Amino acid sequence: MERKGDSMIWWEERFLLDAAKMEKLYWSCVREAARGYRLTPNEISVLLFLRRYAPEWDTATDIVQQLGISKALVARSVDCLYRRGFVQGERDANDRRIVHLHLCGEGVTIAQQLYQSGCRVSEQLRRDVTEEEMQCVHEIMEKMQRNLDEILNKMEGQVK
Repeated sequence: MERKGDSMIWWEERFLLDAAKMEKLYWSCVREAARGYRLTPNEISVLLFLRRYAPEWDTATDIVQQLGISKALVARSVDCLYRRGFVQGERDANDRRIVHLHLCGEGVTIAQQLYQSGCRVSEQLRRDVTEEEMQCVHEIMEKMQRNLDEILNKMEGQVK
C-alpha cells in the first residue's frame, strides 16, 4: 500500500488491514491444531478462554462479556464441550445459579495444544522486535484496549 495523504489516515488503514491479517493467520494456525477434534471456532474460543482465565473468569457470562460472543453461542459451545468431556461445571456455593466452568480430561490437553499453536505464531511475529519495542506496543495496545472497551460500552448502551 502506497502512502498517500495524511500519515495518520495511512497508519489507521494499515493498522486495520494488518490486524485483520494477524487474526486470520492466528485462527488459521489454531484451527489447524484443532482439526482432528472437529471443534467450532466458538468452542476453540471457550477452551482457550478457560485455559487462560479460569478460575478468575470461569462462567459463561464471563465468556460472553470478555469475548463478545452471544449468550446462545456460548451456551451451545459449552454444552458441546461438556458432552464431549472437555469441560465440567460446578455450581457456586453461594449462588446456585452460577456455574463455574473448568477444563477437564482431554480438554486440558487440547487447550494446551491450541495455546501452543498461537504462541508459535506470536513468536514468529515478534522476530527481530526488541524488548523495548514490545514494551511500547504493549503500552499502546493497553490504551487502545481501553478506548475499544469505552466505544463498545457506548454502543451497547445505545442498543439497550
